[in-house]
Amino acid sequence: MSKKKWIVVAFALILIIASSLSNAFQQPTDKRLSEEWANETIDSMFGISKDFTEKVREEGSSDQRILVIPIEGVIGAGSPTYDQDLILDTIEQIRSDNTIKAVLFDLNTPGGAVYETREAYDLFKEVIAEREIPVYASMGQVAASGGFYYAMLADKVYATPETITGSIGVIMSGYNMKELYDKVGVDPYVFKSGKMKDIGSTTREMTKEEEEVFQAYIDEAFDRFVQVVVDGRDMSEERVRELADGRIYTAKQAKDNGLIDDILYYRQVIDLIRQENNLESAEVFEKTAPQDRFNSLFPAFMKSEDNYAEQFDQILNRVKEEVLPQIEYRWEGGM
Repeated sequence: MSKKKWIVVAFALILIIASSLSNAFQQPTDKRLSEEWANETIDSMFGISKDFTEKVREEGSSDQRILVIPIEGVIGAGSPTYDQDLILDTIEQIRSDNTIKAVLFDLNTPGGAVYETREAYDLFKEVIAEREIPVYASMGQVAASGGFYYAMLADKVYATPETITGSIGVIMSGYNMKELYDKVGVDPYVFKSGKMKDIGSTTREMTKEEEEVFQAYIDEAFDRFVQVVVDGRDMSEERVRELADGRIYTAKQAKDNGLIDDILYYRQVIDLIRQENNLESAEVFEKTAPQDRFNSLFPAFMKSEDNYAEQFDQILNRVKEEVLPQIEYRWEGGM
């Protein structure tokens, strides 16, 4: 972990402790009330509750509603802005909530983890097959790679004039730190049951055979991405592969190439949904996760752990993860 990240963690702890000491002077004197107060304080600080709530974006009829699903920031378990549990819970609600008459993906993401992206994609396809309601996508500042993958769930896709999109493809990145270890005198060792058990190790050069293993995985993931675009945009596989060399597109380029339907801002897409689906009086809402002081100061991977010592173990684990190869649907120039 970088020095800057340790400073953030230390500062957050100081804030929590100072706030707790301040509140202690207001603690109830009754023992039972004191216990309740303590439990509520701990729950608030550490985010034990994982109940999701609804947030109204635009007032309207509760009998017919437009559900907005924000996809914000890097997709994955370690993102402070993306919550996979929240996304899946929101999608599941569509299955049984008949007041939801249309869905809008509000995208502002460079993409991210292959697993989380595909898990949400498959669940949404399953649910929407049951409901058969219109689905739209509105691209914000960036909707690239995994963000574009999400957009392929929509019947109609819109971007703003300044949206960065495209980057259709898969990427794996990591580090070879052998020379650094040699320079500082670190001599790593490993005992393994097979020659590829430590594939992706940062302590040595990757072999040609190992490169082929990773490339085969990336090729399979890329094939799935291509098929998602073929299905989502009703294009030929040949044409998609021509466009899917990893490059980013402007909104105009994306429209000219058939990757989006038109250039509109979010508010215009909402108006369009109302007009095209007779939803002029519909409420517009989204689902949100509870916010608390602890979770606002620490990354998402530290949420909702019963044993808080484990949360700090996860910090150390995240350091290790940062240097392991990451296979993603992600535009590396993104957020």
